[in-house]
Amino acid sequence: MTKTKHYIPILKWKRAEQGALSEIKEKNKKHITPLIQFVMPKPKQPKEGEHEKTDNEQYTEVLSSFKDKISCIPDEILSCWGKDAMFIDFSLIYTSALKIESYEKVITNGEKLGLQLIPVLNLSDDYNLIKIVSSLADKYKRGLCLRLVCSDFTDMADLQNRINKIKTSSLLEDKIDLLVDIKEIESGDGKFNKYIKLSQNFLNVKLWRSFVFASGAFPQDLSMCKIDEENLIPRLDWKQWLSFLNNKKLRRQPSFADYTIQYPIYLEATQFFHPTTSIKYTLEDDWNIMKGKKQKYELYLAHANVLLKNDDYFFGEDFSFGDKFIAEKGRHFEKYIKNPTIKGTGNTEQWIKAHINHHMECTANQIANLF
Repeated sequence: MTKTKHYIPILKWKRAEQGALSEIKEKNKKHITPLIQFVMPKPKQPKEGEHEKTDNEQYTEVLSSFKDKISCIPDEILSCWGKDAMFIDFSLIYTSALKIESYEKVITNGEKLGLQLIPVLNLSDDYNLIKIVSSLADKYKRGLCLRLVCSDFTDMADLQNRINKIKTSSLLEDKIDLLVDIKEIESGDGKFNKYIKLSQNFLNVKLWRSFVFASGAFPQDLSMCKIDEENLIPRLDWKQWLSFLNNKKLRRQPSFADYTIQYPIYLEATQFFHPTTSIKYTLEDDWNIMKGKKQKYELYLAHANVLLKNDDYFFGEDFSFGDKFIAEKGRHFEKYIKNPTIKGTGNTEQWIKAHINHHMECTANQIANLF
């Protein structure tokens, strides 16, 4: 993955995201290398009659739960993505020891399955983690991905020195993917311009195996959107990347990475909230948000029915798995209105799967058609 003509969606490793990846069309898969962020599972809610768990009990429980699931990850990746390249990032896992165990087991067992897993390192990782992950990258000849965030750019000279410490005689720039991830951006904040220009100051910027620039413009919540009105949110991450695509002043054009239809900063507390039943449909330059209400699943069907009939927005049910799902649910609306006792609204996980799948297919198509 060395060309600008490539897309890196950054996803959490949850069932909806796994399902979205598994349905990507083969023609677009060659343009995609996903970056997977693993997150801690939710603590189990106490059953009736059981005592409320203390914070320490919950902490111990989720650590144990994740540890039990590590061995399943390579098989899940094979099932959802096959043997194509994938970046894996355990930086959101709680302890350094568990991160190390995760990288060791997932990469080693992944190699036995023929997976191409590229570990992601952050400059904030502790010394032992960096040492072990670098050793794994060298051993299996997959290289690694170095992920930089805004705070790393405070002192460019110091940043270059810290990068140099990660390199070894057998793990130089041509074995390392450089990912600059600036997280959230907003209109007019200048953040995208600032960091894409700063990133051009790296020594040997043209020698890295790949150079990727990531940002996310999808909002933290949909509070600014209104029910029963058209809500178009600009895809600033895409539009700003596109504006630099043919910039002759850049020493190296970056590949595009985004957070699909999700907020770029992981907020653990949100996994306990019920989201609104909103359709988040990616267009070429915007997201069309058809806002619903919490746990009002029939609104998914109503919105899908409206979208299905909108030739200006809807890409057609043959465009992606996500679009086929939306079309089927939209057609189901008429039956559901007549008899609300029948099933078929779809649940939150299924709709997230459809939204993310459509977004990735749309973005991969856009990138493939740029050249």
